Amino acid sequence: MYKVLLVDDEILIRERISQRIPWESLGYELRGTCENGKEAIEFMEKQPVDLVLTDICMPYVDGLELAKYLYENEKRTKVVIITGYDEFEYAKKAVEYRVLSYVLKPVTAVELIEKLEEAKKTLDSEEANLQVRTYYEGSFPLLKNQFLLQLSKGKFQEEEIEEKLKEFHIDFQGECYCTALLYPRVGLEKRELAQMSSLINREAGEDVLAFEGDDNNIILYVKKKNSSQLKKDMSHICEAAAKSSERELNIQVFSLIGTCVFHLGGMGFSYEKAMELKEYLYLERDKGIYEWDKYQKYKLSAQGMICENDREKRIVLAVRSNLSEEVMKEVCGIREECVERWIAKNKVVVLYQSLILAVMNFFERLNIVDDAFFLKEQEIISGLFGCTYISEMEKKVLEFFEMAVDMMNSNRGNYGDHQAMAALEYINSHYADCDLSLQEICEKLAISVSYFSSAFKNYTGMTFVEALTKRRMEKAIELLENTSLKTYEIAEKCGYNDANYFSAIFKRTTKMTPREYARTLISRKGTYEKQNRI
Repeated sequence: MYKVLLVDDEILIRERISQRIPWESLGYELRGTCENGKEAIEFMEKQPVDLVLTDICMPYVDGLELAKYLYENEKRTKVVIITGYDEFEYAKKAVEYRVLSYVLKPVTAVELIEKLEEAKKTLDSEEANLQVRTYYEGSFPLLKNQFLLQLSKGKFQEEEIEEKLKEFHIDFQGECYCTALLYPRVGLEKRELAQMSSLINREAGEDVLAFEGDDNNIILYVKKKNSSQLKKDMSHICEAAAKSSERELNIQVFSLIGTCVFHLGGMGFSYEKAMELKEYLYLERDKGIYEWDKYQKYKLSAQGMICENDREKRIVLAVRSNLSEEVMKEVCGIREECVERWIAKNKVVVLYQSLILAVMNFFERLNIVDDAFFLKEQEIISGLFGCTYISEMEKKVLEFFEMAVDMMNSNRGNYGDHQAMAALEYINSHYADCDLSLQEICEKLAISVSYFSSAFKNYTGMTFVEALTKRRMEKAIELLENTSLKTYEIAEKCGYNDANYFSAIFKRTTKMTPREYARTLISRKGTYEKQNRI
């Protein structure tokens, strides 16, 4: 309902019009009547109206002066003049002050209703336009942001881009362009993203355009006069944006920098290349900056693979030997290698899992894995894929290895016995190897010489050399008793290249040379046969 004010110095006219017009059915509400323009102005200062019906000749302030006042101060309020004067000057002034209708008295109710209906159409049209304009103005930032976002997806041709730039009052012409994506370390609310975007636009300068992306991020468009300058400045611009965001808003961000393009229509390509870097956010690179050009060097090369270099063996050895610093060094080395070589997250997870499983397999061979440790291992392995950053993975893996070292220490005695038994088995199957040595055994078992020697002595009561000699001599006696092999042949089968050295060792062990031992065997055999004949 539009509000109407009736102004006339004749009370009868005011009453007649007030009573004879079906205001509500026409879409109006008569809010009041006044007898002159001065009174009308005072009324409208307290209660604004949409339409004024006024006479011209009135004391204090006449109808034309009232129309002028409304034209200058309340342009949305429309005026219909009802007067008995048809002078040209009056009509001219009415046109000048944008009066809707100029109605001559006497006027019938039907004529006035027609004028009111015409006035309503004008008011309806302006109201609709106002709503559209209000909606547009309220939505302008959102529509602008939507245009910039669609530009990053390659939605526009060059001609359309020019039109949209003008529509949204964006002055962003350059010789070359680049897209950067700023990702907060933790997710932000829309309000925080808006603050961050405003801050960057305020501080970055005219060559940078920041706006909200659709991936909980901020997108930067950067323009420069030449590509070499643009490539040089991109990391500095992103670093400055990151610093100001952390300083002013306490927001840490990572920056993904795409490739340079030479027209605004190519921003979609630059955006696409920046997005390809998103999977490497987990690496937490230095200064949080990821550049497409640097990534491209590794993308198709063999350098994009993790170097194994017996890492599993080194980890197991470090855990066995209670070398926590070596464990830390290995794990940190993985992180450095991944950052340098742009290793995909899934490959790193698989590598960490393989290291954990290598230690678990070692513990299972020693039979020292309890249920709590097994459950922790399963929890860590399954949790690696859920980690957002490599530092989180590293923390979990180190936690596991610290537990492994502690468990190894608590089962140190059992471990030594197990290694000693393994060494005895190895001696039993390799005693015929002339080059078999203490160093070889320790390398096979991945254990230090000093620790092995102590553990072996405690378990067997012998040194390694004594145990090896004992096994070789047992085999030599077996061969002397059951074969007709010559001394040098037996020496070779027992791991001795020098038959004389073998004989000396045999005599030291049995108090007889091999030949003397063989003769005693023959003598005992002859005595046994003689006794059987008797």
